[in-house]
Amino acid sequence: MTTVRRVQWPDANDIPHGIVVLGVVLFFSHFWEWVVEPTSFSPVLSPGLLANLVSTFPLTVGIVLGGYWLRKSDLSTQRYTRIAKWCLGCLFLFLAINVVIIVVLFIEFLPADQQTSLLVGWLRFAIATGAASGLFIGIIEARAIDRELTAQRATIRAAELEQQSDQLEFFNSILRHDVLNGMTVIRGRAELLTETEEDELQLSHAETILRWSDDIVQVIQRVRRILETLTEGAEYERHTVNLSSMLETELERVSATYPTVTFDAKVPPDVTVEADDLLNEVFGNILTNAVEHNDPTDLTVTTTVTVGPKSATVRITDTGRGIPDGEKETVFRRGESSHANKSENGFGLFFVDSMVTAYGGTVHVVDSQPHGAEFVIDLPRAS
Repeated sequence: MTTVRRVQWPDANDIPHGIVVLGVVLFFSHFWEWVVEPTSFSPVLSPGLLANLVSTFPLTVGIVLGGYWLRKSDLSTQRYTRIAKWCLGCLFLFLAINVVIIVVLFIEFLPADQQTSLLVGWLRFAIATGAASGLFIGIIEARAIDRELTAQRATIRAAELEQQSDQLEFFNSILRHDVLNGMTVIRGRAELLTETEEDELQLSHAETILRWSDDIVQVIQRVRRILETLTEGAEYERHTVNLSSMLETELERVSATYPTVTFDAKVPPDVTVEADDLLNEVFGNILTNAVEHNDPTDLTVTTTVTVGPKSATVRITDTGRGIPDGEKETVFRRGESSHANKSENGFGLFFVDSMVTAYGGTVHVVDSQPHGAEFVIDLPRAS
C-alpha cells in the first residue's frame, strides 16, 4: 500500500519568525562576503560592494521589520500562510528573472576576478527585492481581506443586535411590570406580618421573606439596568469611575474563588475612565471566563493596565489553550460560538462587549504568546 504524504506549510504562528530569519540571513550575508571570506572577496569596501549594500540593506531591514510587525499585529493568523506564499512566490519569480538576465546577457561580460562577488550581490538583491515586494503585497491584501470580513460581520451583527434589542426590551417589560409588581405585593404582605405577628417563629419567617424580597428587588433592578444598557437606543449616562480600584477588587474576589490559579497584576493607581458602576462586572466576567474555559492547573492570568493620552488599555492574558481564529469575533455574541456554549458564561462576554461599547470603548481578543488568549479592553479616560 502506497502512503501519500501531503506537503504541509509550517504552523502559521511560525511564519512571522521565518520572515524575520530570512531578513537577518540576507543582512548578515553582507558581512560574510566582506569579512568572513576574504580569499574570495575583497575585504575592502569597494564601490560595487558599497552600492550593493546601499541598495539591498533597506530591503533586508524592511523584511525584518515586516516579519516583526506581522507577529505583533492584529491580523488573523489565517492570513499568514497567504502572506508567506506571496513572499516566496515573488522571491522565486524575481530571482528566476534575474538569473535568466545574468546567464543570457551579462555573464560573459563580467570580469573574471569579479564574477563571483557581483553574482552573489546581484542574486542577493534579487532575493531581497522579491521577498520584500511579496511581503508588502501580501500584507496589503491580508489587511484588505480582514477589513472586508469585518465590514460583513458588522452588517450581520447590526441585524442581529436589532433582533436582540427587541427581545431584551420584551424581557425588560416583563421584569418591570410583572415580576417587580409581584415582588411589591409580597413585600407588602411581609411588612404587614412583621407588624402584626406575635409568634416568634412566624415573625422570623416574615422577616426572612421581607429580607429576601429586598434582595430580589435589588437583583431585578440590576438586571433591568443591564437590559436597558444592552437595548439599542436606550439612554445611557457615563460618569468618572476609578478603574484601578474596581479592577483590584475583582482580582481579589476571583483569586479567592480560584485559589489554584495564579493571578499576576500590574495596575497603576488612580486610573479613571468614563464608565459606570458595572465596570467591575466587565472585568469579573473576563477574569472568570479565563478560568472557566481552561484547566486551572498551572494556569496563570496576567492583568496589565497601560495609560495613554486619551484611553486606558486593560490586557487580561491567560496561559490556557486559546480561542480559535474562527471564534475570536463570535465569542462576544450570545450563544453563537462553541466557546460560549461550553459553559454557562455565554451571556457574560456578550454583556462585556455591550457594556464596553456603551462606555465608548472597544474590546477584542487576540492570541497570547506562546499560547493562550488575551482580551484587550480600551476605555476612554475621564476628562
